[in-house]
Amino acid sequence: MKSFAQLFKRYRLRAEFETFSSFGDTLSEKGYYYEESIFSHWQKGTRTPNNRELVLTIIKIFIERDSVKTINEANEFLASVGLGYLTEEETKKLQLSTPHNAPFQVPNEIAYFTGRDILIKKIGKEIFSGKIVLLYGSPGVGKTALAIKLGHLLRNKFPDGIFWYKVDSSNEMDILLSIAQLFGEDISGIQDMEVRASVVRTLLIKKKVLFILDNVTQKNKLHLLLPTTSSAGIILSSREKDLLLGKNILSIPIAIFTKEEVLALFQKVFNEKYIKVNKKIILAIAEKVGYLPLALNIVATQIKQFQLTPKEYITQLEEGDFKLESLKYEDKDLLQAVYIGFNALDSETRIVFSTLGVFEGKDFSSDAVAYLNKLPLRRTNQILQKLLEISFIEISKIGRYRIHPLLKLFARAQMKDTSIYLRAAVYYEQLLVSAQEKQTYHTLMQDVDNIIYIFKKCYDLGFWDQIITLWNPIEKFLSDTNEIKKLRSLMETIDTAPKISKLQKFLIVYILCFLIYVVVIFFSGLKTSDWNYISNIIIGLPPFVGGLIGIIGAKHWGLFNTNIGKAIFFISTGIFFWGAGNMIWAYYNFFQNIGVPYPSLADLGYFPADFFWLTGIIYLSRATGARINLRKEYRKLFLLIIPICILTCSDYYLLFIVKRIFDSDTPIQAFLDFYYPSMDIVILTFAVIICGLSVNFLRGKYKLSLFVILAGFVSMFIADFMFSSTTTFNIYYNGSVFDIPFALGQGLLTWGTLSFYLTPKRKT
Repeated sequence: MKSFAQLFKRYRLRAEFETFSSFGDTLSEKGYYYEESIFSHWQKGTRTPNNRELVLTIIKIFIERDSVKTINEANEFLASVGLGYLTEEETKKLQLSTPHNAPFQVPNEIAYFTGRDILIKKIGKEIFSGKIVLLYGSPGVGKTALAIKLGHLLRNKFPDGIFWYKVDSSNEMDILLSIAQLFGEDISGIQDMEVRASVVRTLLIKKKVLFILDNVTQKNKLHLLLPTTSSAGIILSSREKDLLLGKNILSIPIAIFTKEEVLALFQKVFNEKYIKVNKKIILAIAEKVGYLPLALNIVATQIKQFQLTPKEYITQLEEGDFKLESLKYEDKDLLQAVYIGFNALDSETRIVFSTLGVFEGKDFSSDAVAYLNKLPLRRTNQILQKLLEISFIEISKIGRYRIHPLLKLFARAQMKDTSIYLRAAVYYEQLLVSAQEKQTYHTLMQDVDNIIYIFKKCYDLGFWDQIITLWNPIEKFLSDTNEIKKLRSLMETIDTAPKISKLQKFLIVYILCFLIYVVVIFFSGLKTSDWNYISNIIIGLPPFVGGLIGIIGAKHWGLFNTNIGKAIFFISTGIFFWGAGNMIWAYYNFFQNIGVPYPSLADLGYFPADFFWLTGIIYLSRATGARINLRKEYRKLFLLIIPICILTCSDYYLLFIVKRIFDSDTPIQAFLDFYYPSMDIVILTFAVIICGLSVNFLRGKYKLSLFVILAGFVSMFIADFMFSSTTTFNIYYNGSVFDIPFALGQGLLTWGTLSFYLTPKRKT
């Protein structure tokens, strides 16, 4: 004879009580309250119950869950604690006098099943009308749980058996074979599905049975599985609301829980006092998981199992990324429920569904989905209709749809290419610009949360071009619509980012020291000494080092993946090359004893620097949206006037250029005499225009830096002019006051690019 510990463990596991907690909850519903440690002692054999009524209650629980099925099993369990056998009266109470010979395949009832009372009453009446009852809804909404509950409630109404099959995990041939075997018929030799179905229908003639088929789709051959007799009942659960079964079908949508049903569930898991104390937080949790019944059932069970307070649980939901994998308990898995429907979709529909994760607002438009997926609107609507049919999305209003919060999380998890956020940013940027030109935001108001989320996501992913492009139109949009508070925290973080770094402060001191150094040399009267030559090292060192730092800093902005990254890279590279050129110039001073090595290998640094600067400025215009600003008429006028002014101011400079070209001894010198001043004029023109029009990007955070860069190019323009004039009249010498514009120009360019070494970070 087996011990009580052995039998308790066997029947508990048969009843699918995977934890002592779940068993204790069921026992408490019968009026017996025990700590979980008691059940552990029972299973170890260190203690045994000796109360006959308690043991009979445990047997009754096991009978209800089809764990104890015969009188012999009940007697053995009772005798294992020394309480003898069942009396005749006890046997009748336990309903073991007539064993259940009819098939009953319904899974055990869902723990803490709550609500659905109106639906249960309605289905209880309609199931005998000859109609097929279809329960449809999104994954996790409770279709299967309701079907299981109905199976148990209707057990006595269908004496010939209740059949339960998960159609998504079984094929039609196996289901037909199983039904036949339950009635003692072997049809394994019949390989034709039509013939096999015909045999099963014959077996079911005049039998009062209930068929419950879970997770069916249009792809299933339901006409072969369903009995044709009027005495049979049929309940189907599906994500699809139209299974093409004709008019003889009662389609019942299964909705998410109401607030009342949420509170009823938690009251069943805990108690009424618990609800009164935690009502507000429980409803906040429900809001977080979208009032989805399966999710709420798992949440309530987890809170109880892990002894958490609702406040602790919602804190975990709000901190970090909430994932569907966390909503798993025993055999209930929300992620698996969603995967079943997702994997049944074709590849194109799966891709479109995954892109719906970019929307954070209450709904989204079909136009936005079409743009994100580069699809015609007609094809997009066809795909959205598919998702609508399987309850993955719902209609919000004409042309707009909504997706359940948890399905939205799943969609984001399936999104393999984060560049979809770039397309979303471009789409909404176009809408914002168009709305601002028309001076109406009516159509955009419903997309406020979508725009905010996409902007922040681009920020988190470092898509700086899109952030810069969106920033001003989105700020104006939110200001005009009194929604600016939704972006306030991000804006304040960028506004309070450090204005001047330690490197920049050191550079300021460095340049001031150089100015003092030049003054000392000037008053000393030295012109060809090593002290004069040292000045070239002092001038070249900041751009040489600062340029390298700027190149590294470009990585923080995406380097070649973004326009702002390219702009910083090319401007910094130009600074580095100019610094390298100056270091080579110093080499000629010290080791070749050449005071003015022009042309020389030093030009290998100076020459490409201008090209890199010009390229960087052009990319800066793209990055900061200066091209967009030029659409306005007065901007075009500004674009026309600036180069004219610079050329006018350069007339005197050009005279020296012409003279230097004619005085040049070699073609290389003649070319360089033309190249350097020409590039000075072009670079300065672009710098004035681009930097002037770009100062407000990222809410002016880099306004000072852009003005400093502009000042640097102006200073370099003046420096080259002074160099040309002084060398033309043979009055230039190293370390003279004429080098001050070079030092200032390179110092200012280096100082400005150092501001971009790190991107602004959000507070954590």
